[in-house]
Amino acid sequence: MNIEEIEKYLEENFDNLPEGCKQCVKGEKLVLFITGICNNNCYYCPLSKKRKNKDVIYANERLITTVEEAIEEAKLCSSRGVGITGGNPLLKINRTVKFLKALKKEFDDFHAHLYTTPETINKENLKLLKEADLDEIRLHPTKIFNEGYDEQYVKELCDKLNLCRKYIPHVGVEIPAIPKMENEILKLAEAIDGVAEFMNINELEFSEENYNELEKRGFLPKDDISNAIAESEETALKVIKEFKGDLFINYCPSILKDAIQMRNRLINRAKNVSKPYEVITEDGLLLRGIMIFENEDELKNMAEILDENGIEFDIFDNQIFLNPFILEDIIEEMKKQKFPITFSAYISELYPTSDHLEVERIPLITKKMKFRRRRRK
Repeated sequence: MNIEEIEKYLEENFDNLPEGCKQCVKGEKLVLFITGICNNNCYYCPLSKKRKNKDVIYANERLITTVEEAIEEAKLCSSRGVGITGGNPLLKINRTVKFLKALKKEFDDFHAHLYTTPETINKENLKLLKEADLDEIRLHPTKIFNEGYDEQYVKELCDKLNLCRKYIPHVGVEIPAIPKMENEILKLAEAIDGVAEFMNINELEFSEENYNELEKRGFLPKDDISNAIAESEETALKVIKEFKGDLFINYCPSILKDAIQMRNRLINRAKNVSKPYEVITEDGLLLRGIMIFENEDELKNMAEILDENGIEFDIFDNQIFLNPFILEDIIEEMKKQKFPITFSAYISELYPTSDHLEVERIPLITKKMKFRRRRRK
């Protein structure tokens, strides 16, 4: 599916999507990674080294330790809900409940959904989640995709789904679209039809951590520009086409997460964190101009000139940050006037996230330039 097809699909099916998926699409979901600890060892797990099997907490891309930081990130991203993920959040149930209660208390009408596995579902955990006002829970039946379809396991899964329904308003299943597993996924859909509210199927993707395991199993890249795996999408779409029950099945392609969900979330955050002189791109990244000075007096002189001309800027160490287009104009004007340029300069494109990851650097002046006037004879 390309962007146009995805946008058409979303337009036709948006009202039927689980609330958590709606928030994802609009970029209004805080992704709360509560822990990287997990008892399962799924060969297709995409978690990075800094998260997998590490007991760390992330709010979106931001490493955090406190509830206050999670709330701050939610505000910066204009989040209207949270998706609690891992690892397995229920292995740290007290931490999960603590963060969930705090977010629910801080924000009005704040939807919360959580991802976990059937193995950690029990009455005690569900009671705690209900008290914390969890709106939606999604179970990932790992055994089917690691070991194969098992009737007894699926029966136990249905029992766990029914147990969840006694405590949590919305209950669904979330799975990967493993190529050539159409029959198993169809059987799963038939088994949970009438038990689960929905089934979400994610396109399988390569990551740095799962690449070797996926390659050993013969999986190939879909193309040269994405991490998606060949035939994963075909498997998901075939299941949706052939399923005849009432269960709502939603397919989430990797391009939706990369090109729409992430972009919308970045745009929301950029609007809240951008400086007056920074430019927000259509992809939600930030553009800023940067001047770098070796001489402190020259930096101060330039700052005075900018201030006198009403140009907004910031100073960090030996650098001046300002609007990238104004910077280009300044350099061009200095060249026209044969004014000595005593700084290097570039335009920086970066993420509006807490780490300010730089995506691209466009040089404008890479070395100090000095223009000399010709002496009249």
